[in-house]
Amino acid sequence: MDAALVELPDDVEGLKKIVVEQARRAHELHEEITQLKLQLLATEEKYEVLRRKFFGSSSEQRKKEDENPQQGWLFNEAETYAEAPEPPPKKVPVAAHERKARGRKALPENLERQEIVHELTEQERTCPACGTVRPEIGQEVREELEIIPARAVVNVHILKKYGPCQCASCQKPIVQAEGPSKLLSGSSYSNHTVAFFLAAKYVDAQPFSRMEGILSRWGIATTRQSLCKVAVAAGRALGELLEELRKDLKSSPVLQMDETVVQVLHEKNRSAQSKSYMWVARGYHEKRPILFFHYHPSRAKEIVQTFLTGYRGYVQTDGYAGYSEVGFSPGVTHVGCLAHVRRKFFEAEKQGNTDASSFLSQIADLYHTEHTLRQRYEEGSITTQAFLAARREAQQPKLAAMKAWLLSRQGTSPPSLAFGKAVHYALGQWDRIEKYLEHELLTPDNNLVENAIRPFVIGRKNWLFSNTPLGAHASAGIYSVIETAKANGHEPYRFLCYLFDALPKAKTSEQKRALLPYMLDPNSY
Repeated sequence: MDAALVELPDDVEGLKKIVVEQARRAHELHEEITQLKLQLLATEEKYEVLRRKFFGSSSEQRKKEDENPQQGWLFNEAETYAEAPEPPPKKVPVAAHERKARGRKALPENLERQEIVHELTEQERTCPACGTVRPEIGQEVREELEIIPARAVVNVHILKKYGPCQCASCQKPIVQAEGPSKLLSGSSYSNHTVAFFLAAKYVDAQPFSRMEGILSRWGIATTRQSLCKVAVAAGRALGELLEELRKDLKSSPVLQMDETVVQVLHEKNRSAQSKSYMWVARGYHEKRPILFFHYHPSRAKEIVQTFLTGYRGYVQTDGYAGYSEVGFSPGVTHVGCLAHVRRKFFEAEKQGNTDASSFLSQIADLYHTEHTLRQRYEEGSITTQAFLAARREAQQPKLAAMKAWLLSRQGTSPPSLAFGKAVHYALGQWDRIEKYLEHELLTPDNNLVENAIRPFVIGRKNWLFSNTPLGAHASAGIYSVIETAKANGHEPYRFLCYLFDALPKAKTSEQKRALLPYMLDPNSY
């Protein structure tokens, strides 16, 4: 007989205790297995996310809904349809349209042009049979683009001095002609050279170490340390302009905020591996965009609160916890970001969740309506009030239906899995997301400020870090000016050249304010 059976008690109560204990143990094992399965699913999802991150496309663009799901049958087409009767040809109406111009694009009209005339000599034009010189009857014009490599020129400024006049009442015995007005007084670089250095780094993401090598090939011995000092000095010279820019930003009815990491090597009481942050705010001055970059070693919520001190209006952010108390500030309305909600459902869809696909389609429909209405508004075919009313009428029912859909899916997926996370995050943000309907400058997402921060992120991949906090603050100021200029239609290098020439001559606050990118017409200089 089995030893286990021999050890069983003979009384009913003892057997009941064993049965209860076994049932409890079975329940615990079931719970443990369930948890392990969830952990396995969560781990598989994380693996899939990392696999796509390193080996897949980073695009969040989805396949079109009308894309043929049987596309995979393409190579079986001959076998599948060989015996099928041919369908009658369909009559398809063709709408009138304008044909696109073919061939290469014309070269820009604003480029300098030099004419090079090619003609035959009189001997080559003379007919060998009758000796008549052929008359000119026309010409063919061909254009080609020639890039002239950069060349360094030393401007030698000779400042003439003049001695005293003959009268006894002369106040100045010696007078001298003025030299160029320079942004960096005493620098051996011209204003336009400083603009070239800054555009190379902050527009084209060229690190100063690489610029040092480029200059050495031109025979110019300049160290990256010297270039860093130029950037810091330029940042200081832009100080008053940046204060005016920040003041106008704080007057904007709408602000968008975001932040990204930056590494600063030499910061007091912090290791070189510590994370610091570049904060970015985007606002408007009379509907013209303003971008403001601000460096701080911390990502704490106090940074946001300090920046928003005295501000009244709408502040749109993502769901980062540091922004959670923005809406509690007096006069501030906190608006959420639908793009971050969409991103989480996109991840869930990649795991094969069909409910996530359904919600993404609802988001796409809302964006389509938003784009159509905003296009009419920006074209001037409807007023601001008409736009707000039409948008509210069209979008509020959709937002309400989307929230009801989220509530119906709450709890259907564990919060450790992608779909459960997406639903939980969306519901936590939804009341803030709906507030975008209240102002015409607000959109469903925070993408405009994220696009503004992207050049910094691209640059960071090249130059990797800032050496000191001073350099990080200078970079923030320069990025503020350059990105605001770009957002207002200025070509950044050309704008910097104009600004660096004009700023030293500007004496009053009105003259300096006139140089702000959103106050200056790109075609006025």
